[in-house]
Amino acid sequence: MGTLQWVILAVVVMAGLGYWNYQRIDGQRKALEGAGFVVSDDLKGNPGLLVSTTQQQIAVLIPTGYLRVGFDQLTHGEIRQDASGEKDSNYRIALILNGASQSEVENRYQDEYQADIAFKKLRNLTSH
Repeated sequence: MGTLQWVILAVVVMAGLGYWNYQRIDGQRKALEGAGFVVSDDLKGNPGLLVSTTQQQIAVLIPTGYLRVGFDQLTHGEIRQDASGEKDSNYRIALILNGASQSEVENRYQDEYQADIAFKKLRNLTSH
C-alpha cells in the first residue's frame, strides 16, 4: 500500500470512530431524556454536561451511560487546567459531588474561553 492509501484508510477509520462516538453519545442522551430528564441547558464539553433547571439536576454523559445528580449534591465546581511549558492546556470543569456514585467528574473543553463560559453559566444556573 502506498502512503496515500494509508492516509485515506486512516481518515476513513477516524471518521467511522467519530460517527460511532456521536451515535453512542446521542443514545445516552436519549436514554437520559427517556428516564424523564428535561434538558434546559446543554453546556457541551466532553463528556456532555446537561442541566435541568426545572428538576434542579445536572447530568453528565459518561461512557457507561449517564450520571444524574441534584443541585444539592454539587458541593462546588472549579476550572482546572494543565500547565505545559509556556502554554496552559486541557481546560476542564471539575464537579465535586456529595452523595453521588462518583465523588468527582470532569468535563473537558476546547479552550479556556469555552470552559469559562460553561462554568459561569453552570454557576448561574445552580447558584454554586
